Amino acid sequence: MRIRVSSSITRRLAIAAAFLASGTVSTAALGPAAIGAEAGVNLNSVSPAAVEQATALGAKWVRVFVPWGDIEPARGQQAPNWLAEYDHLLNALPKGDHAIFDVVGAPSWESGSTAANAPPANPADYAALLHSLAQRWAGKPVAYEIWNEEDASRWWAGAPDPGAYTRLLQSAYTAVKSADPGAAVVLGGLTGNDYNFLQGVYEAGGKGYFDAVGVHTDTACNIASPETFLRDPDKRLDQDSFLAYREVHATEAANGDEKPIWMTETSWRTTSATCPEGAWAGQKPEGVSEDQQASFLTQAYHCMAEDPYVQVALWYPLGDSGAVTSGLLRANGSRKPAYAAMHDYLEHGDQQTGTCGNFAGPKITLAAPLDGQRYKGKLRIRAIASDPVGIRRVRLFWDGHLVRNWVPYFYTHTYPTSTVAEMRWFGAIKISVGHHVLTFVAIDKLENTSTTHISIVHLSEKKPHHRRHHH
Repeated sequence: MRIRVSSSITRRLAIAAAFLASGTVSTAALGPAAIGAEAGVNLNSVSPAAVEQATALGAKWVRVFVPWGDIEPARGQQAPNWLAEYDHLLNALPKGDHAIFDVVGAPSWESGSTAANAPPANPADYAALLHSLAQRWAGKPVAYEIWNEEDASRWWAGAPDPGAYTRLLQSAYTAVKSADPGAAVVLGGLTGNDYNFLQGVYEAGGKGYFDAVGVHTDTACNIASPETFLRDPDKRLDQDSFLAYREVHATEAANGDEKPIWMTETSWRTTSATCPEGAWAGQKPEGVSEDQQASFLTQAYHCMAEDPYVQVALWYPLGDSGAVTSGLLRANGSRKPAYAAMHDYLEHGDQQTGTCGNFAGPKITLAAPLDGQRYKGKLRIRAIASDPVGIRRVRLFWDGHLVRNWVPYFYTHTYPTSTVAEMRWFGAIKISVGHHVLTFVAIDKLENTSTTHISIVHLSEKKPHHRRHHH
């Protein structure tokens, strides 16, 4: 069976058909709530035991790394023992299941470097390997992910380079399709939801050279729920926010594209250790409790169910190993609560209700002035902005010109759930006579914004002049 990128309608029908075929869900149970991204797991190895664990969970997708240096230790010499391991994995998958092979790591003979994360010197060499693999597994249920987190120096030595990666992607896509036209080619999983790097790929000519965009939301030291988000100064969701996959989709749309998103890695760590990396190193926990991990898993798949363009989502990894603590299984093989949460989702799909993420702006209540009010002299201003997450600021404009900023945090170092924006606007005397528009803008802690416009009429401040009549 080949993996082909299909429309969301086709995908939903396929999921329903698979559930019916498995006998795990009755036709009465199938409905809008039982739909969501197709789920799976990243395997710690390609061993038969790992495949058995994934099958026992009910995972429909598995993902493994294919290290180029192991497969082709010397130029033109492929290692049959390594290839046989992947043959066994594909043969062991139950009918209807799929694999993603992520081909990474240029060998030193190719890169000219001893660094394991050095990119290929010649994209054609990487493409040649992909062509041979796609020939070997043509018609098998396997998709090819082109590199891994190429937007980070950890996996792409030196500064990330969208242009260089795009050349690699173009060569690999052409090579895979020439050997197995039905195989899906996935743009290598982006760190977080790095839509800026994706924009660079588009600018370098990458459109049309991938069937799905890979993203990774297993952000280091992430302890926030998937519904929580931050915004960057440009008001777009920060790439490390789980929901920023919506910005990835928006970037595609802005470039006239509509490829599905495959979240090839997502997870939360379960550890009480202190965060060892990034801007918050030593200042916050590295992970969450096991119960929180299970809850976040369920919430994450619920969020993705709202967005049919997220077609595939795989947990990373299936089991804890060494310093990796984000598995569904503990290192000793025992099951965490998240294992049951994933198993339940795989059997029944998304069962949660309600909208994911708070994107509603504050409520603005105007007391003065009233819409259409006619006035002379100074003008009384009174507006109340309220939001359960807290008010960041309230701004007042006349005809687009800023009048005043109310910033409660400046005085209280808190984000109050209600802020009163009140003043006597003496400047109202100076604006021109006639109609004007007052605009109230309220922004909450999450940078969600609400805007209200009203009309006011400034009457002439001059007293009427009476002529004297002489008799």
